[in-house]
Amino acid sequence: MLNSIFFWKIAKLRLPVWPALALSAALLVVLPAQAEERVAQDNASRPNGIRRLQTWIERDLYFFRDPAGKARLFLRRQPVNVGLAGLPGTLKDEVGALLADLSKAAGVTYQQTSADVNLAIVVDSPIQVADKPNPALWKRVGLNDEMYKIVSEAGPWTSGCGVYSFGNAQTGQVGLSIVFVDSKLDAQTMTDCVIEGTLRAFGVRSNRKLVTRSEDGYLQFVAVVAALRECERALGADSLTSLSESEQKSRYSECAARLVSGKLY
Repeated sequence: MLNSIFFWKIAKLRLPVWPALALSAALLVVLPAQAEERVAQDNASRPNGIRRLQTWIERDLYFFRDPAGKARLFLRRQPVNVGLAGLPGTLKDEVGALLADLSKAAGVTYQQTSADVNLAIVVDSPIQVADKPNPALWKRVGLNDEMYKIVSEAGPWTSGCGVYSFGNAQTGQVGLSIVFVDSKLDAQTMTDCVIEGTLRAFGVRSNRKLVTRSEDGYLQFVAVVAALRECERALGADSLTSLSESEQKSRYSECAARLVSGKLY
């Protein structure tokens, strides 16, 4: 199941009680996606490059409705408490560097911890028991039983690359992200899955159908996160949420395209 979207209420959690959005990928399709990633690097040098870059960025904007019916952009806006387990040394270093870059881009702090984890990244096998997440891995990074029950009931899990993100419908904040990767995958596929889940944990790539091919580069998404944060600050969050989803998408993407093109070229 890839990128299914559904809503429910979360209760009795250490996290605030909120209507929650789940962007689930219990088994991501791992296929080469290098062509779509090169778009960001090719387009700005062509005629109408800014517009093409804007279209590329629009693919990464996911909106959902808050209780008042206003569209809000799904984006990480609060400190990241990350629980890591089972990552090979070189992959752990790569993820650590990416987390530092993404957190800086989002304007939030991050720390590795086992308390109040809101981003869990685990490499192990199996990642599932029957059709549910492996509870041993869940506890290994300090996630609670109540959240396990909610996630395990959200849909069937299989082996491979499991990615979930839950959002606060009041603010658009990414509240909890989970990345479970089967250690039996080959090294490159494992890396691709972990990088994909880490990027999605900051709100980008939520609409993508393929896992990124990390060896072709992914730092353009760091630039997108930074640009969206700056655009939200400059345009004003309250002003943006007073607009329709299509109007917000246009404002965010146009602003972000100009900022990203300035970074890439």
